[in-house]
Amino acid sequence: MLKYLYLQNFRNYRHLEFKPDAGFLILTGANGTGKSNLLESIYYLGTGYSFRQGRDNNLMRFGSGYFLIRGIVNRKGIDYKIEVIYREDLGRKTTKINEKSASPGSCANYLPVVIFSPQDLMLVKGGPAGRRRFIDLVVGQLKPQHNNDLHYYNSVLLQRNKQLRGANTSDQQLLPWDQQLASIGGRIWKRRVSVLDQLLAYSSKIFTSLSRGRILEGEYRSKISNLETGDEIGRYQELFMESLKKARPFDKKMKATTVGPHRDDFCLSLNKREARLFASQGEQRLISLALKIGHYHLLADQPHLEPLLLLDDVFSELDEKHRIFVLESMRQDSQVIATTTTTFKEGSVEKKKLTDDIVMVYQKTF
Repeated sequence: MLKYLYLQNFRNYRHLEFKPDAGFLILTGANGTGKSNLLESIYYLGTGYSFRQGRDNNLMRFGSGYFLIRGIVNRKGIDYKIEVIYREDLGRKTTKINEKSASPGSCANYLPVVIFSPQDLMLVKGGPAGRRRFIDLVVGQLKPQHNNDLHYYNSVLLQRNKQLRGANTSDQQLLPWDQQLASIGGRIWKRRVSVLDQLLAYSSKIFTSLSRGRILEGEYRSKISNLETGDEIGRYQELFMESLKKARPFDKKMKATTVGPHRDDFCLSLNKREARLFASQGEQRLISLALKIGHYHLLADQPHLEPLLLLDDVFSELDEKHRIFVLESMRQDSQVIATTTTTFKEGSVEKKKLTDDIVMVYQKTF
């Protein structure tokens, strides 16, 4: 649960203090007042990245040179302080949990967030990078070690690619990096496959309810040759080493590593046809909604996790039937923060001003 949030120079906020309650909170205001920016900062605190913008330097208030996000979260009765600072002059961010340095992704288990937003459609129709980031977020929320492995894997990958850009790189020079990639990559692959299966078990049932009986399926797709999803880690590592060896001539030509978990994807199919290619935009929207509701339920069913649900103007994208479905999918004790441009009559709900332009409303219906 998020108990307290402080922003400095994040998007349009010079300073902001926000103390959300444990229940269902609605932020209402006109377009362009910063409602989505507030949800974005909460998501960033829990994941280490924005759900809207890839570059951190675009998240700073203009001319500020840095931004700071600080939060106090409660997990199983214990408070934790999480802080992220990005500095433009250094070109990087630092993350701390209880004043100790941490990798950005390590916050995922302390503040497990699930967001519903108009950008969710890209989970289905977008490129593989977005789907990899999504499944890695879910895995990291369930298994904190995954984030450390990702960080280590990317560091090794960077070194191998640096070696590939050198002149006359030999196979012997690449071998140590290959061995490390295979070792870490095996753990990343195995967790992704396992969690994707769990996620699809939830999301497929939800999609069937949303779509009057149609069938949603999915499969993990690896660039590693001859790999089966049921293989053990040792088999994966062996096949990964073989694939790296075969790809060396092409990697040297491209000056980049072209096989491995950083190139993987997962495919979603609607009635046996790939949804990215053949589903309508309406069907793709329902698939992305089913994935996000499944994500929420997967986390909520873990005894050690209390997911924070962020709803960024999603009800404007849904008809009445699907709005009700989303609301009924929520656990009664969940913390939910939603944004809307809907106005509420005086006296009909409890209201409190957050800023000059944003009002907090305590109500569970739109």
